[in-house]
Amino acid sequence: MALSRRGVLALAGVLLLLGVMIALILTVPYKVYVIHTGSMSPTIPSRSAVVVNEGHYRVGQVATFTYNGEVITHRLVARNADGTFSTKGDGNSSNDPWTIAPSKVIGGVVAAPKTVGWWIVYFKNPLGVATALLVIATLWQIWSLAELAGEPTSANSRQAHRPGRGRRSSRRDPVTGLASSRTP
Repeated sequence: MALSRRGVLALAGVLLLLGVMIALILTVPYKVYVIHTGSMSPTIPSRSAVVVNEGHYRVGQVATFTYNGEVITHRLVARNADGTFSTKGDGNSSNDPWTIAPSKVIGGVVAAPKTVGWWIVYFKNPLGVATALLVIATLWQIWSLAELAGEPTSANSRQAHRPGRGRRSSRRDPVTGLASSRTP
């Protein structure tokens, strides 16, 4: 099946956009993490994504860090005398029971789009990717069928380009005298 010019341009545009996104992901000093709990609500609700600027943070800012092998996003509330940070989730009533060494801080949060985290988790799942591909293939087929429905068939297109042709005429058969209807 040959692609139409519009289809080729659309495919080229999608591939270009995908290439730009991959280049940005590999070169920009930002990481994206998903918030799975409500400890930062209402500031950052569960199922949000956080965009973290690696290596740039300050006290008072929401930051992402590692603790016991887990990635956590809480606010840096104070720098202690020993150089560690005290942290607290905005939805929690008290500070966290741990302190964080500066080497464990990944970076400060610069954006937190709501519900984007849900989509990230969805598309990390192979079933989510398969569903998206199925939707894209279905829409592509519907688009192709809609284009075909709008195009004239080859017989109709030949008649459309020949003036005076393609109309039904009523003539009488010279032998029988009966009216016959035919398309030349």
